[in-house]
Amino acid sequence: MAKNFSDKNIIKGRWYNINKKIKKKIIAKYHRIKDWKMDPKGYFLIAIDRNKKIIRVGYCKFTKLGSSPINDMVAEIQGKTAIEIVNTLIREKLISTLQHAADMGTELHKAELSLKYGFKYIQDKNLEIKIKK
Repeated sequence: MAKNFSDKNIIKGRWYNINKKIKKKIIAKYHRIKDWKMDPKGYFLIAIDRNKKIIRVGYCKFTKLGSSPINDMVAEIQGKTAIEIVNTLIREKLISTLQHAADMGTELHKAELSLKYGFKYIQDKNLEIKIKK
């Protein structure tokens, strides 16, 4: 987005001028353990298939019977980009919370970058990007 700050109260956007009327400033924060909530619909396992050049996502459901939970992978979603996969997960109603959708978007984007640029991908870990000199 091209920004023109000659008038500090107007941002020249790509399609519209935006009046800057900020009433509240918020500092973003998130604790991966304390703030995380399990999606009651289930969870996903993400892997990269470099041979086929796709991202593979396993949809898992869990059942708690007594002291030992049962985990079943009941579907597999394949795609080339994070946006097509996350929108498929939402359309198929495999995600039920906004937090889970946002988390999957972030995680799938890491997988997409890893596939595209050859980075090592481990789900829920930071990408290790090594720049060759």
